[in-house]
Amino acid sequence: MLANVLKSSLIAAAIAADSAHAQISDGRDGYVMSGTQEPVRSAYDDYWRTGYWVPQRASYSAEVLFEFERAELGAGGRKLLDDLAQKLLAIDPEKVTATAHADRIGGAEYNERLSARRAEAIRVYLIEKGVPEKLLHFESKGARVPVSACEAMGPETKHNAKLVACLQPDRRVEIEMVGRQKP
Repeated sequence: MLANVLKSSLIAAAIAADSAHAQISDGRDGYVMSGTQEPVRSAYDDYWRTGYWVPQRASYSAEVLFEFERAELGAGGRKLLDDLAQKLLAIDPEKVTATAHADRIGGAEYNERLSARRAEAIRVYLIEKGVPEKLLHFESKGARVPVSACEAMGPETKHNAKLVACLQPDRRVEIEMVGRQKP
C-alpha cells in the first residue's frame, strides 16, 4: 500500500514538474490548466483540481403540462424537453428525477396509470435526445399531489369544461436535474 502511495506521489510530482507552467484559469475555476488553457487530465482521464477547487453545482427544473386524459407530448412540452436535454448534456449529470401527476377527475387507479404513461413519455423522449437511461428516475403520483385550488365548480366529471380547464396545472410532470458544471 505504501509503495502504491509513493508511486502515485512520484507520478504526480513528475506530471507537475512537466506541467510547471500549469495554472488556474479564470474561466475554469479550481482546475489545473495547461499552457494552452486546457484542463490537465490524469491517466484515467480525470481532471486535475487545485487545492482551491469548489465544485460548481448545476440544477435545472421544468414542468411539462399535458392535455386532459392524454399522455402524449405536445409541441410546447417537446420544446421544453429539448432545451432541458441540451442543458443536461452540457453538464456532468448526476441524476434526473421526474414526478408525474394527474388531475382528480376519474378513479384513483385510472389516474395512477395515466401519470405513469406521462412519466414514460418523458423517459422515452429524453432517451431519444441522448440522455443516459441510467440517470433517469421516475415516479408517478396519480392525483395525490394537486396544485390547483378548484373548489365548488360543479360536477366532478370530464364533461365539466370549466373544471377541466381549472385542473390543467395538475396534469404535469415535474423534472429536476442535478449535476456539476463541466470544466
